[in-house]
Amino acid sequence: MEQLIVTEKDGTNYKVFELAGALNAYTLGEFQETLYSTIAKTNVVLDMSHLIELDASGIGLLMAAFNDSESAGTKLYFMSMSNESEKAIAATGFKYLFNLINSVTEVK
Repeated sequence: MEQLIVTEKDGTNYKVFELAGALNAYTLGEFQETLYSTIAKTNVVLDMSHLIELDASGIGLLMAAFNDSESAGTKLYFMSMSNESEKAIAATGFKYLFNLINSVTEVK
């Protein structure tokens, strides 16, 4: 079973979470709490370049966090998506709704 490794970095008006490994039903528990509490306070950038798995549970977490950010007046950005994460996001049919960026310089 794959693990999820989360590395946090602070920006001026955002927090970056670098995700590596698998974001799935088995690995999202602790990260879920961190993501929800952070998105309530500031913009969040998820660097998804090193994700090798993103399942339906992981997609559900991302969609809920995106909705929470809208309610909180913050933004959730997906940055540098891996092939696996891009396929999973595209499969939802909602890719056009998300804030997709290539660099933190695009955070507003």
